[in-house]
Amino acid sequence: MMAWTTRSPVTESSNKGLAARLRHETQDLHRLAERTGLMAALLQGRISRPAYAGLMLNLQAIYGALEAGLNRHAGLPGIDFKVLYRAAAIAEDLRHLAPTPGLALAPATEQYVLRLNTLAKQGAVPLLAHAYVRYLGDLHGGQVLRRLVARSLGMAGDAGTRFYGFGSPDRVASLVRDFRQGLDALPLDLAQADDVVAEARWAFQRHVELFGQLPH
Repeated sequence: MMAWTTRSPVTESSNKGLAARLRHETQDLHRLAERTGLMAALLQGRISRPAYAGLMLNLQAIYGALEAGLNRHAGLPGIDFKVLYRAAAIAEDLRHLAPTPGLALAPATEQYVLRLNTLAKQGAVPLLAHAYVRYLGDLHGGQVLRRLVARSLGMAGDAGTRFYGFGSPDRVASLVRDFRQGLDALPLDLAQADDVVAEARWAFQRHVELFGQLPH
């Protein structure tokens, strides 16, 4: 059993596959994150360019830590994380967005990066929850957000929005399907699955804090 202490309060879905459990047992926090601060402004099409650049700068730190952690391990059977990596795309977007020099990371981001660095020492499995929260969120909502950002900030083509670029709709659907099937195929016992779900809830809670802390 992994040495995590937080537990999800939802127990009736424990007989579901891991992908379904993650979706069901984090949906309350997912909805809350979408209604909070900067993310709410983004979804309403009223985010400023400096605010969006600040978001990308914070996400760059999170993805950098997550992907460095995943790179430390051989990975997990059935899940190809490298095709989902976002750090390089964010770096390209930031070159276009030109964030304010010396902009500090939000406290929630600093806490998140510390958590990822700690979990990476335990192996690839503890990072599953964060891969789920970030990558599946990017795949599911990315195309909608890409259009909103491009329209709000007056950006043409993929300049400044490469973060959301995973390929054609069929490619995106395939990546989602493969990720979910990979999660369900992992040989985790119930206690390990419980811990992954609890960690995903922790991740969403930090996103709620992050979106509330960032200027918009």
